[in-house]
Amino acid sequence: MKISRIAKMGNEDKFAVFIDDRLKLILDGKTILESNLKINQHISEEELKNIGETKKENDLSLKAIKYLSHRLKTENELKDYLQKKGASKEQIDRLLNKFKELDLINDQRYVQSFIHDKLILNHASKRKINYLLKSKKIAEEIIQQSLENEQISDHQTLKELIQIKKANPKYQDKLKLIQYLVRVGFNYPDIIEALKEIEDQY
Repeated sequence: MKISRIAKMGNEDKFAVFIDDRLKLILDGKTILESNLKINQHISEEELKNIGETKKENDLSLKAIKYLSHRLKTENELKDYLQKKGASKEQIDRLLNKFKELDLINDQRYVQSFIHDKLILNHASKRKINYLLKSKKIAEEIIQQSLENEQISDHQTLKELIQIKKANPKYQDKLKLIQYLVRVGFNYPDIIEALKEIEDQY
């Protein structure tokens, strides 16, 4: 078999590849360059198969970049996405390594951002943050290191959350307030201590 023609298709990054004067492949420019395709080049069925795999991986890479552009993602989230798109284990491993090298996925950065948001926006407890991050299949050492680096004070977070919730008529009832605080991950003795400190201020 021989490549008889390579023709640009419109304004998009697409090229029609003719083999023995018959349209055989539609490829992007990156795949053509990576596969080193040239007119009059002889090509085997095995080489055609490899070109198809290269094209699939390049397509997956573009989709992954778009997926990553919306918000920070974990390594596991990208892995799940690629699996749903039909990527093989080998393709997933290569793409994960590629995006880690490019610093487009970074679980350490994700965890730091997650902790910051949960503390500032939700006044979440350290236990709740730890639980949520574990559910995202992030390595335990990354979670613990980040929690230590942030020097999170559950006591201060708890007092701030109590002040916010006490302004809500729903939580004027002390029992309801305590039940809520337990549900979001704070320990009962810590809640009682924080409530006493706040009450003693008045």
